[in-house]
Amino acid sequence: MFRGQFVSVTRIAFIIVTLVFFVLAGRELYASIRTASISIVAERIERGETVADDVVAKYASHSVDVVDGHYCRSDIVAAGVTLVLAQLDRQNVNVNYDTWAAAASSARQYLRYALSCMPTNSNFWLRLAAVQSIIAEEPAAVAGMMKRSVVLAPYDQVMILTRFYFWNDFTDATLAAARNALDSDLTTMLKLGDRCRVNATIKEISPQLRPIFDQAWTSVGDSATARFRQRCSK
Repeated sequence: MFRGQFVSVTRIAFIIVTLVFFVLAGRELYASIRTASISIVAERIERGETVADDVVAKYASHSVDVVDGHYCRSDIVAAGVTLVLAQLDRQNVNVNYDTWAAAASSARQYLRYALSCMPTNSNFWLRLAAVQSIIAEEPAAVAGMMKRSVVLAPYDQVMILTRFYFWNDFTDATLAAARNALDSDLTTMLKLGDRCRVNATIKEISPQLRPIFDQAWTSVGDSATARFRQRCSK
């Protein structure tokens, strides 16, 4: 009798687990279908293919589907980030301010959602800092975002060089507010970075970043800078 009851309970548990599995699988399939067009266009952009402005605008507007659907799957969220940033990059604040402002606001809102899904994504923190800086460069806020990016990817050369592009464009106030994080990036870059890849990124150092960069160069010492000069993967 007890064995029969045990078998019945086991069967019920199996059926429940199976149903849950199918529900979850169905949700994932539905999410993939609903966001397929976003992913396809984002992949084309990431591959460097030519995508018309109206196509980017159309599918960037669909990123709201990701938020409304509460989709937090990394590939779906990342595709939306690519699209909203591409849409913003194609706007000219001097030609059509309203369209630019709408794209900037949309990008900021979406990146905040992306970070609610993936709070440890260094690149998303960097992109949010960049978007915030062009909307209104609030030094403390932008510095806080950059600090998070550095903490989450302190030794990733690709991320460090990507951050450098934005460090190079920030104001004195933001650089001062994020000085420790900036020094960490510069020091790591000079101690461990590949000279050819660094030189390809650092074509010109902005006037506000130059004294900080020169100080970092001096502080790492001659032996470290000598090794830096020798590292070149080409």
